[in-house]
Amino acid sequence: MIRALLLVHAICTIVLSPMKPFTFIFLCLLFVSCDGGLEPPPPVEPGLSGSILFTQSTWPPADSLTSIMLVASKIYPLDSAMVFSGLFSNPPSIFLYPEIGKSLPFFVDSISFVFPLHSGTYKYIGVIQQVSSDILTRGIRVFKVVGFYKDPNNLSLPGSVIINENSQTTGIHIQVDFRNPPPQPF
Repeated sequence: MIRALLLVHAICTIVLSPMKPFTFIFLCLLFVSCDGGLEPPPPVEPGLSGSILFTQSTWPPADSLTSIMLVASKIYPLDSAMVFSGLFSNPPSIFLYPEIGKSLPFFVDSISFVFPLHSGTYKYIGVIQQVSSDILTRGIRVFKVVGFYKDPNNLSLPGSVIINENSQTTGIHIQVDFRNPPPQPF
């Protein structure tokens, strides 16, 4: 940086001696202000973001909570077999956040989330409560949907979400009322 300033000063002295102070200051400001120019912004990990709002005083007792997760499904309507194949197929068509064995926080009023997902159309976004860890015996029945992203044009239906490459879909808000869960999609 100092060498560049000395070079600019030498050029100004030789070539532009009558305007030396102004030119030198201008060129110094020009060199200092260039920090990458027109570089593209860093890529954004695709996914969706928003919030989960929990209706007050509806949290179940702690012993009935194994985990709370977000689910994003490229397929809808769902049945038990489709959920299993969607979770464990390669590539999967149903995604959980966080992964099985982890959970979103319990006993909070709201949660902001960023759910990394591949680009595509997701036909069902919901919040599931895992009520038991006995997935081998109970199968998909260990999960209970407690809230879902609603279609803005018909609040009784799930809303689809399109995630584009290198962008995040924002504004996904889900209301959870543990005492009045929605109809179960599977």
